[in-house]
Amino acid sequence: RILDPNPKTRITIPEILDNEWFKKGYKPPKFNEEEDVNLDDIDAVFNDSEEHLVTEKKETKPELMNAFELISMSQGLNLGNLFEMDMGMVKRETRFASKRPANEIVSKIEEAAKPLGFNVQKRNYKMKMQGSKTGRKGHLNVATEVFEVAPSLYMVEVRKAGGDTLEFHKFYKNLSAGLKDVVWKAEDIGEEKN
Repeated sequence: RILDPNPKTRITIPEILDNEWFKKGYKPPKFNEEEDVNLDDIDAVFNDSEEHLVTEKKETKPELMNAFELISMSQGLNLGNLFEMDMGMVKRETRFASKRPANEIVSKIEEAAKPLGFNVQKRNYKMKMQGSKTGRKGHLNVATEVFEVAPSLYMVEVRKAGGDTLEFHKFYKNLSAGLKDVVWKAEDIGEEKN
């Protein structure tokens, strides 16, 4: 009942706490009052000194995508639609899968986009690409992001951030020609088994 999508019939927290299954082996927490309280975190908020600042660790891996996020990107529960196979299907965004390392995927996208006249900006596993030529609706802007779907399986999302959709279609067709050795296709599955 916890996973029931209907809030009217979904189990409530008091009902969970009262459930025999939940109570089995349950020991209520005991809170001990400690007189020695560390106020470093509170002081850091009100203190401008560099020594109190918490530094955020830089992202070194692509964002991990869980199954729920992956399914939500597809229409219905048919994951076959998630990765575009037919170039005629490309609208404002498309995705492809890859079994290559994430940093190699980013490098290959950059290598394929620069000869097409695109300025590339990278940050972690996200990229912004802007066309140097002005098109029908201004400069074509494309954003890409690499997601880790499973260990050694990545999904790359390529979407139009600005400009004309037909120009994006043409750009993606040219870009994908330079990514042939990176894109993981359905027929590769048969080759892996042999």
